Amino acid sequence: MRYLKILLIVVMTIALWGCEEKLVSEPSGQGYVFEVSEDRVLILDNVKKSDFGKCWNDIFEDYTGNAIWLKTSSSKYKIGQKVRYWVEGGVDESFPAQASAKEIEIIKEQGQY
Repeated sequence: MRYLKILLIVVMTIALWGCEEKLVSEPSGQGYVFEVSEDRVLILDNVKKSDFGKCWNDIFEDYTGNAIWLKTSSSKYKIGQKVRYWVEGGVDESFPAQASAKEIEIIKEQGQY
């Protein structure tokens, strides 16, 4: 009976440790919202301020950096916002990459309200 209690404590500790790891996971990436559509956003990590207002088709040939379309159910994102994101499931390695967003967090930059 004593060994069963010890085993239970060890199993519970490992289970809780695994949950904690998931809660503090590193983001998959960060960048700026470049385009917003009904159910997805395009995030670029190396966009020039002068490119905002253009569409992806206008800049993709000269763009150097990471780009990802993230499926999301929220429409709260606006072009130019800095965000960090976590993906859910796999990432389609096309260019731009494509994935489902687990979470997208808006990063307030100095000077933003």
